[in-house]
Order: sequence, then structure tokens, then C-alpha cells
Amino acid sequence: MHNLPLSCRKALIRLPAMRKIARFVAVLAVSAAAAGAAFAQNSVYRVKDLVVDRVAPSAADASLQGRNEARLTGAQRLINRLTLPEDRARAAQPIEASAVAQLYRSYQNQGEMKSSSVSGGIRATGVVTWTFDEERVRAYLDQRGVPYVDNQAALALVVPVAAANVNPNDWAAQWVSGSSGKADETSLAPYIASTRAWSQRPTTADVQSELTAAGAARGVIAEAYMQGPQYYVRLTDMRATLPNPTIGVVGPFVSLSSAQSAAVGEMERAWKASSVIRSTGSTGVSLVANFADLQQWTRIRKGLESSRLVRDLNVESISVAGADITFNYAGSPEQLQSDLRSRGVELTSANGGWVLQATGAP
Repeated sequence: MHNLPLSCRKALIRLPAMRKIARFVAVLAVSAAAAGAAFAQNSVYRVKDLVVDRVAPSAADASLQGRNEARLTGAQRLINRLTLPEDRARAAQPIEASAVAQLYRSYQNQGEMKSSSVSGGIRATGVVTWTFDEERVRAYLDQRGVPYVDNQAALALVVPVAAANVNPNDWAAQWVSGSSGKADETSLAPYIASTRAWSQRPTTADVQSELTAAGAARGVIAEAYMQGPQYYVRLTDMRATLPNPTIGVVGPFVSLSSAQSAAVGEMERAWKASSVIRSTGSTGVSLVANFADLQQWTRIRKGLESSRLVRDLNVESISVAGADITFNYAGSPEQLQSDLRSRGVELTSANGGWVLQATGAP
């Protein structure tokens, strides 16, 4: 088990008693609101774009049966989303989609559910989203000893680039919905797509305006190319600070549509591979959180509270400039850094210790 070194304590700015108490109360109030947001329904447990298509004696029966079939499909997609194949294969008990399908919370129609008379009865068609109960699904996987990942990577701006024998407009069209970039907030690797058609790799400066407008923490180049009649996609993280920016290569595919879907799946797989925790136990750490204002402190605290790796969080002391914090964490220091970075918090080494800082803070 890795250990983060204890931070070098530094003097925090002290306030007169009444001012310090007033600020501390204000910080706690805002932090409580952030904590409440952290416990909101995790969007990862929503599975959308599930097709309903069923024939039954009545429209009500067809709709009900179709939604239940879609729920079973959604349960399998959720299992695949949260876990890696090798971990599913090593489960203490088999993971069954039919069992997970019973762990639902609600459904929502995506548009109008339609019905029509056909041979054999009434046909119901439509598209639905099923939301599953995160606590019950987690318990189900825990009981079977299956590691899972349900914390999301940082929002990415996907930049579709057309390479060998691929039409830039055709490839960009796979990532665009209407006049705007397609987005998926339910993915483990949430993204919004660039609305431009690129014929060569852009620099970070070239897409900076879109990164800022989308609120994305990183850019990901999705470069499509052909070998013979088949398509491949090479995914590359645009952050210059990463030692290995290559996310992966997927293919072959017979269509750009299937290539786009697989590219999103590869982004999720890469995030799971880097984030999944198979070890037991935890490591304690004591460090300093630096912030310039209450907004930055709120971001830091919310990032810690929403991290599945962090537990037993305790704020030892706090001032206008920073806070002394202790907590336990699961996994390796690198996994902790990656997870916090996805939540807008940087964990860095400084003066022989470790410091937490909101992303982009001076």
C-alpha cells in the first residue's frame, strides 16, 4: 500500500476570534450544501436511448412489456459500463442482468410512445431512459467481489479528426446532434463534441475557445482512418502534462457510426482501467488545502466528499488561506490524484509534503 508523506505544516492566517468563527460557520454552511449535491443521484446509473418495440393484445401491455425488455437491456449496459470483463469473469457469483434489472428506481420516456395496430395486436414503439438504484447496485457488485467504477472522468471535449480516406464532414457528423455538439453526461467518460470538422490534428490553442465554452477539463482527439474498407479510431488526450497521452485504438468497423460508439466505449474502458481498485484497506494522509476564496474551498471540499476513494474526511483547522485536512483513501496515490483531478482538484507535492488546490487556482 502506498503512503503519501505527511505535509509540512505551515502557519495559516489567523483571524480575530469573532471573524474567524463567522467565516468558519459560513464555510460549513456552503460545504454542507456541496455535500448535499454530492449525494444527488449519480448520472452514471441512468441508461438512456433504450429502444421499446413490442406487440401485445393492448397498447398498455405492449408498452409495459417493451419497457421491461428495455430495462433488462439497460441493466446489461449498466453492468458493462461499471465493470471490466476480467473482473466480471472473476466474480464470486455470476452477475446476472435479470437480477440487476430489478434494482431500478424509475423510467422516463424520451419523446412520445407510439402505438399502432399490426397483425397479432398492438405495437408500441419508443425510446426510454431507465434509472437504477445506485446503492443497491453497488451492494450487488460488492457481494460478488466485483470491482467497479462509478466515478466519472473529467468532462472532455472530443475533437473528431479525419485522417486517411475519411471524409471530415462525415466523421464530424457522427459527433453532432442538430447544430450542436453531441454530449453524454451519463457516460463514465462524459464528453461534449466539437462542432467543427477537422482534417488534421489541432493544437490545444486551436480548440481553447470550445474548451472554455464547454467547461471541459481536457480535449480528446478522435482520429478516424481507414485500412482497406474498414474504419479505425485513434484516441489521444491533448493535455501536454500527461506522460502517455495515448488512450487507445479501436477497430475495425464497417461504419463510422459504429466507430463513434466504440470510441466512446474506449474512453470509458481507459478510465475504468486507471481507476478500478482491487486492493483492500486504506491509507491515511494529512495535508494542506490552499485556496484564495470561499468558492475555491467549496470546490476542494466537494471534490473530496464526492470521491469514492476518500473516506473519514476531517477538517482539522481552517482559515482564510487554507485548511489542514486528514482522510483515508483507497487505491494508490496516482489513482487518488487522477480521481481528484477529474473533480477539479489538484493534489501536488510541495516542500516535502502534499497540497490540495482547486484546478486553475493561482
